[in-house]
Amino acid sequence: MCPRRKTPLLMDQLMLNCDLGEDESPEKTRQLLALVDAANVSCGHHAGSPEKTDSTLRDAQKAGVRIGAHPGLSAAGGRGEALPTEAAFAQLLEEQIGSFGDAASRVGVKVDYIKLHGSLYHGVESQPALAEVYLDFLRRAGPGMAVVSLAGGIFARRCQDAGITVYREAFADRAYRADGSLVPRSEADAVLSTDAALRRLRHWLASGEMPTQDGLGLALAADTLCVHGDHLEAIPLIHGIRTVLASNDGSALYL
Repeated sequence: MCPRRKTPLLMDQLMLNCDLGEDESPEKTRQLLALVDAANVSCGHHAGSPEKTDSTLRDAQKAGVRIGAHPGLSAAGGRGEALPTEAAFAQLLEEQIGSFGDAASRVGVKVDYIKLHGSLYHGVESQPALAEVYLDFLRRAGPGMAVVSLAGGIFARRCQDAGITVYREAFADRAYRADGSLVPRSEADAVLSTDAALRRLRHWLASGEMPTQDGLGLALAADTLCVHGDHLEAIPLIHGIRTVLASNDGSALYL
């Protein structure tokens, strides 16, 4: 995992992002966009639809947030155990990012980054061949395309080594294991309540160590913090996160 930073990370540098354009209501989409800095907008395959993608992009434009493409697998809501072949993954990226780019062009917004969804997000951590396919796609996308990837993970380091802009992502609402991986949603207590998430956030921001389900502290450096849009308490949780960040009174955070 990443060592703790030697220099402070100021609070306004921690970008708050949210997965949107999935199956949330239009009202919830707009409420969340008013609270976050960046929207990971579904490409319409693991959840949502092309129409939902378009409407979310328009709402994101009005909110003035950064926009990321959020491609995923169609089966099992993008969270199944089966991963694609290298060829199928390459085709998925070309098709989903291509159609997302077309939608962004129609709306008149810039795509700032890509964040894989679910099984793909974790698959590039565990499968070197899939990681190489993704790296090749990002290289061809050019220097203007960044990536959001697991903080402390292998893929984030590979992006840094390749000169690709990467936002190392921590999760506000998901439990961690001591090795830095997320506790699978199928397990108990994998998704944190608002109170538990805010207690953990305060500890992490003060110490640089993320408490884990194993009872250990994980030294974790991050550039962006995710709250999932399908979290039942997403709106109060993000309000709470904003309050925690504001209460730091501008002092530095060692992440």
